[in-house]
Amino acid sequence: MPQRLQIFMVLGLVTLLAACMGPAVDPGPDPARVVVSVERTLTGRQVREAMSQGGPFPGSRVRLDNFLGPFWELSVQQKQPDGSWRRLPTAPDQPSLPDGYKFDVRRVFLAPPGAQELRLRLAAYINRSWEEQVGDPYVYRRTKDGEVYRDYQPNWRSQSATIYISDLQRIRKVDLKPGQELVLEPFK
Repeated sequence: MPQRLQIFMVLGLVTLLAACMGPAVDPGPDPARVVVSVERTLTGRQVREAMSQGGPFPGSRVRLDNFLGPFWELSVQQKQPDGSWRRLPTAPDQPSLPDGYKFDVRRVFLAPPGAQELRLRLAAYINRSWEEQVGDPYVYRRTKDGEVYRDYQPNWRSQSATIYISDLQRIRKVDLKPGQELVLEPFK
């Protein structure tokens, strides 16, 4: 699969995730700042194990097998009175989350003051793509003399998958004051 197509697939996935997350919580005029500090590292072994669980079927013929990532997601959600969860917005001018095996980030989220329950989520994933052979790869042709020729002409089907390597969640009950800065290290 061309790299340009893979980039468009990743951008489409990010857009879809953003659309599915719904609107963010309105933090109000004097929000509290929830600072989430995370330091994590992935190993090559973790990535290989994840790839073996989310790829082509064993025994299938594959070509152009590759992956992009690891990518990281860090989010904080607030529990609503109806039991649903809505995400907290990030503070302005936050840098983008880094990609790769090492994740060392201090991210600031804005929350309305008061007693509440927060769900913190840290996920690492890869986007894997490959081409898989489908059907009989041989085409049989008969000549005018009655001889049968077997030509190798495989059909390939493009496949892709988002494979989560790690998906951690923590729940914290907090009572935030207006303008307060609360530092959390939930994934130590």
